[in-house]
Amino acid sequence: MIFLYKTIINILFIIVLPFLPFIYLFSKKRRANMVSRFGLGTGLKPKQAGKKRIWIHALSVGEVISSLPFVKGLREKHKDLDIIFTASTKTGFDMAEQLFLKKDKILTDQLGYFPFDLGWSVKKISRSLEPDAVVIVETDLWPNFLYEMEKSKVPVVLINARLSKRSLKGYLFFRKFSSMVFSSLTQIMAQTPLDKKRFQLLGIDKRKISVPGNIKFDQEQANIDEPKMAKLKARFGIQDQDRVWIAGSTHEGEEPIFLDAFASVKKKIPNLKLILAPRDPKRSEKLIRQIPSHPYHPVLFSQLKLGMKNHDLIFIDRIGLLATSYAICDIAFIGGSMVPQGGHNPLEPAMFGKPVLFGPHMTDFLQVSNLLVKEKGACRVETASEMAVKLEGILKSPALAAQMGEAGYRVFAGNAGAVDRIINKMEDLNLV
Repeated sequence: MIFLYKTIINILFIIVLPFLPFIYLFSKKRRANMVSRFGLGTGLKPKQAGKKRIWIHALSVGEVISSLPFVKGLREKHKDLDIIFTASTKTGFDMAEQLFLKKDKILTDQLGYFPFDLGWSVKKISRSLEPDAVVIVETDLWPNFLYEMEKSKVPVVLINARLSKRSLKGYLFFRKFSSMVFSSLTQIMAQTPLDKKRFQLLGIDKRKISVPGNIKFDQEQANIDEPKMAKLKARFGIQDQDRVWIAGSTHEGEEPIFLDAFASVKKKIPNLKLILAPRDPKRSEKLIRQIPSHPYHPVLFSQLKLGMKNHDLIFIDRIGLLATSYAICDIAFIGGSMVPQGGHNPLEPAMFGKPVLFGPHMTDFLQVSNLLVKEKGACRVETASEMAVKLEGILKSPALAAQMGEAGYRVFAGNAGAVDRIINKMEDLNLV
């Protein structure tokens, strides 16, 4: 099976090869990591003698953010570990740089890019890194990579693992191949018992699957005191009388839905402001050009100046700002859920005690979203008109908003502990 996969991948690479110079020249995003992902000029340093090296990998921005509690917990508990962290995307790498290489707190020893799943790329990077163990966060499993790790006797664990109903169907269609890929993992640490059951349906030995929980519940709550809150509001041009709705991590096709709901609710609540944060902040410039200045008065966050007040719609065009911004909103909507993208993390606003709304497509955060709805910390909506009704109802009822915020915070605070259980399991397996 692996031989067939290698053959197909190599053929595809030969087909794509003539186009690579053009991709490199005309795609800034690809240019940033293409050479490194082929294993050339990575800048990654060899392992120091006598030190145990853990290679942690996360696909992109969402997985990188999710991994923070785990990386922090691992660093605090095992200070002598040599931790290498990789991402696959430029935005993921940039986020990792922000989170793990702060001046006052260095959490990882090196950052790099994950190799393309070509045999020689994987060998070049893995042999230069010589990891003692690999930890993959949530997803991004590649057959060549896993095959090379198994051949080199390097254990690989998948943490915060989830398997949606849709993904399960896809894997079952190629059951033999899928089973080979997942069975090469040393341990699968699932978010929920349902995820464990789905992994078992692929034919994976149940002894290889544990359920330590979801590390997203272990996020450290941002310390936003009153002076910081006032400064953040001033930076957005938010006045005391303003009501603030944040639509976070939005995807293409969702913004028109939010704008329709915003226009409807603003007729009833004139002091409402909408902060839109596209999942890819670079989309902000394109989006703002498509919106008429009246009646929305749109502005990019990067162009906001202190004292500006005559704007109703703000686009966050900077990475790393959204999570903190939830602190100043009255209500939050989770993007990627009105279109079939799987949704994003609803705990980010819930940890600030904010009422949360999301659409029907929350498959990537099924456990969290269902728990929030069950405990009345969040509401699920299907259409722009339903969204507008819920927004207006919550914004006009401070008591309801407070109840939802408190319920959401209880969900966030009451389900922590996965990071400790994952690290304990890794210790049991002698990986750290």
